[in-house]
Amino acid sequence: MTQHAEDLDTAWALRWTQPRRGEWTADRHGRVVGEVRRDGEAYVATRGSRTVGTYRSLGAALDAVDHRPLRTVQPDRFWTLVLTTINVGIIAAIALVAGALLR
Repeated sequence: MTQHAEDLDTAWALRWTQPRRGEWTADRHGRVVGEVRRDGEAYVATRGSRTVGTYRSLGAALDAVDHRPLRTVQPDRFWTLVLTTINVGIIAAIALVAGALLR
């Protein structure tokens, strides 16, 4: 499967740097989000303050740090969902009150 550059969401892309030999740091917009360091024959991946795991290859460790959900909720869709849920709740409450009054 080929993924074209225009299909990538660059706002979420990580930038990798190698501050020292055997260490890689991932940052997003200047904020460090994860690290990979070589520990003997393995690579230890951390994201934030927690260890993600130990991997045999550098690529697997980098992918583990870069792992994120394939789909993210877009802000406009999120608010549409929230407002729809509120409206359905209001309609259900009105229906219950009307049903109680008509009995």
